[in-house]
Amino acid sequence: MFSHQSSDSEGFTALRRHEEYYLTGGDLFFLIEQNHFRVHRYFFERESQFFKRELATPASPGATRQGTSESTAIVLDSTVKASSFAKFLWVFYNPKYSLYKARVEDWVAIMELAHRWGFHEVMKLATREIEKLEMPDIDRIVAYHKFELDRSLLLHRYAALTAREEPLNLEEGMALGMDTTLKIFRAREVAR
Repeated sequence: MFSHQSSDSEGFTALRRHEEYYLTGGDLFFLIEQNHFRVHRYFFERESQFFKRELATPASPGATRQGTSESTAIVLDSTVKASSFAKFLWVFYNPKYSLYKARVEDWVAIMELAHRWGFHEVMKLATREIEKLEMPDIDRIVAYHKFELDRSLLLHRYAALTAREEPLNLEEGMALGMDTTLKIFRAREVAR
């Protein structure tokens, strides 16, 4: 999950402090796509067993603990984008108490990182917020399956796909996967 900083043989890319999430008083440093993030360790240790374990791992004798400064910043693997990480951090640093207005795409990005790192309360929040928003049935089913959400939340989505006039097309079937696609086709046959 964490990777070590390495030198780039193709040339040096300047590092910069993230414009929004390089916080005074922050005590945990991340480096993602040449962006330094400085945030509060508290949220990561409180909300995620993964980070609680990782951050509790003692540094080797005489070494500086990982994530305590820019030079020891935690480098997340290359699948984590700085923009997605910033959206994720917004959940903790939202300036409008308990008002979380965001697009479906933002919630899906937040959900992906929350799922990866075991932020269960963030997953619940993202699920509640996505449930309030419009999202195509296929996209919702794919996301809920990917992030292992309660399938009962999808019952009316499955029913809508079963009852709709046109059958699933190839692209939809590929997105849903073989198992789900076959179940929907079987349900359509029974319904007809």
